[in-house]
Amino acid sequence: MSRHLPSLVLALTLVAFLVRAAIYFCAGSILPLVFISAVLLVLLAARLAGRKTAEFAVRAWGVLLALYGVIRLGLAGLLYVAPVGSPHAIAHTGWIFIIVSALYAAAGVYLVLAWRDRFSLKAAG
Repeated sequence: MSRHLPSLVLALTLVAFLVRAAIYFCAGSILPLVFISAVLLVLLAARLAGRKTAEFAVRAWGVLLALYGVIRLGLAGLLYVAPVGSPHAIAHTGWIFIIVSALYAAAGVYLVLAWRDRFSLKAAG
C-alpha cells in the first residue's frame, strides 16, 4: 500500500479539485473547470514525456497545493484575528475550511517529498 500511496494522494487531490470545479460549473463559473483540465492535461503530457518530466509535474502540483492550503489557512487566520462584517466570509471559513486547507497543504508537501523519494531510489544489488 505504501508504494501506491503517492499515486493515491495525487488522485484524491485531483478528484477533490474536479468535484469543486463541477460545483462551480453548475453555479455558472467555468474557470475552475478550465484550471483543473489544464492541470490534468499537463500531468498526462508529462507522464507521456517520461519519468523525470512526470516527477517535475507532480512536484509542481504538490507545490501549488501546498501554497493553496497555506493561503487558505492564512485567510482563515486573518478572518479570525480581524473579523469582517461579511456573514458569507465568516460562514465559509469555519473548522471544515481549516481542516480542508490543512489537508491540501499536507497533501502538497507529501507529494513533493514522496515523488522525490519515489524516483530517487536506486536499484538494489
